[in-house]
Amino acid sequence: MALPPIFGVPSAGGYVFCNGSRELFERHQETLAVPVGTTYVGEDAGFAALHDVALPSAMYGMFARAAHAFALIRKEDIDPAALAPLLTDWLVAMAPSVHQSADRLRSGDYAKGVGSSLGIQVAGTPTFLSTAEQQGVSPELLRPYFELMRRRLAEGSGEEDLPGVIDLLVH
Repeated sequence: MALPPIFGVPSAGGYVFCNGSRELFERHQETLAVPVGTTYVGEDAGFAALHDVALPSAMYGMFARAAHAFALIRKEDIDPAALAPLLTDWLVAMAPSVHQSADRLRSGDYAKGVGSSLGIQVAGTPTFLSTAEQQGVSPELLRPYFELMRRRLAEGSGEEDLPGVIDLLVH
């Protein structure tokens, strides 16, 4: 999880996933951490590679949604540089939902402490789609997720939160 420019720059936040023997990792962690930090992810030999795909997968999803946001304002007299800090602040504010999703997935209780239920969110999706249409922006980056939300609503509870859509992705 490090691009070439951040190797050897401790404050840049890069790290390498390590798996295998925890004892061996702990013994050599200081040496392994010289170019970038290290994060131990378990004994299974495939866990580092799986993490190395899982995290950028989330990143690309975020980039896709940011691309959609910029496309919405593209034809308007709105400076993308003025939207960027608002978008960044919004994404940072939403970031704790990742921990809430993990807690809900671990417990299996997708309805505990929900602020904006799946039912409410699905009811709002037509606004996003019609706004995209009005702005001449393809909804192709939003539509698949919205479809998962609708499917989960049909199969689950409207009072739960979004992590239920994860169950639809796992075969």
